Amino acid sequence: MNRSAAVPLVSVIVPNYNHAPFLPERFASIRNQTFQDFELIVLDDASTDASLPVIRSELADFPFQLIENECNSGSPCSQWLKGILQARGRYLWIAESDDSCSPDFLANRLHCMQQGASLSYCRSRPIDELSQSIPGITYWPDNFDAHQWKVDFTMPSDQFCKHYLINANMIPNASAAILERNTALNCLSIRNSLQTFRSVGDWLFWMHYLLSSNGPVSFSQAEDSWYRYHLSTTRTISGSKQKEICQVQEFDRVVSLITKHPSLKQQTSWPQRALNPGWDWIYIQSIHRLQPNLFERLSALYLSGPLALALPMRLICSERLRRYYFPGVYSWINRWQTLEANFKHNLKLHLRNNIDRKKKSRL
Repeated sequence: MNRSAAVPLVSVIVPNYNHAPFLPERFASIRNQTFQDFELIVLDDASTDASLPVIRSELADFPFQLIENECNSGSPCSQWLKGILQARGRYLWIAESDDSCSPDFLANRLHCMQQGASLSYCRSRPIDELSQSIPGITYWPDNFDAHQWKVDFTMPSDQFCKHYLINANMIPNASAAILERNTALNCLSIRNSLQTFRSVGDWLFWMHYLLSSNGPVSFSQAEDSWYRYHLSTTRTISGSKQKEICQVQEFDRVVSLITKHPSLKQQTSWPQRALNPGWDWIYIQSIHRLQPNLFERLSALYLSGPLALALPMRLICSERLRRYYFPGVYSWINRWQTLEANFKHNLKLHLRNNIDRKKKSRL
């Protein structure tokens, strides 16, 4: 477990909690990289499965540093920060323990970083528990712009934040990104906030990181990173209403913190909050996850701050949101529109038949 005296270019940080079945593939994907100038730091967040024996077995012949928590931190980002503090490399790769990637992932991302990018990431391919590709899952940023993430692009970090990241986490898979250690250290200033998030602290982390950086964001549409869907992923609905309430309230808290950032003052002004549909997905997620009754929906019972204040105007301005909030009304409207269309169609047929009969009678 002794680290080499030579300072590596990259520090690979693997935060793990109860992902023993996926660790062999994760470590193999790291060890098989075509770029090899890296150190490996593994952090185990008090796993209750066989993670520790698997880690030691899989890395028995490979240098690595293991950091074990006695108690679970409850916060993935707190593990990120712990790994960042231990890292020595100029660049960081937070390789989530249940994900995988292609052998060229590091080489391809580092090429962009060495061209001056502050963050380089790629599109992620969804895989299941057996590492098979999952068809039909939409890449999360495509929900907000159907074209931007279908091509390679480079964009100034502040513009990326103001146009895209302000609306949602457009870097949905940390495993797909390479970042600068010195810039990442700036995120220690929001450590207390990050430690309170169980599932969406990465959104706040990326926002703070990029607004502290000097270089642009570089994106590649090549699917060099593979994101694993399974029962423990944060996007899976747990079945516990209390957990889902906490999840929705975390979305709410991130938005509140973002609106207070001085660099985003114009984008988070009251008119923008009321009229910009970028946060509609949070209201929709709250409906999917909580199944609230009509009173809970209209009162924004589980939301607060900017999201609660913006709800009345959003319901006026967004037909999409109204359809989710009042499905019964829209179901009735759809039935009425169907009946109306059928009536008009049948009336046209009746009139046409009458005209045809009259023409035939004259002949």
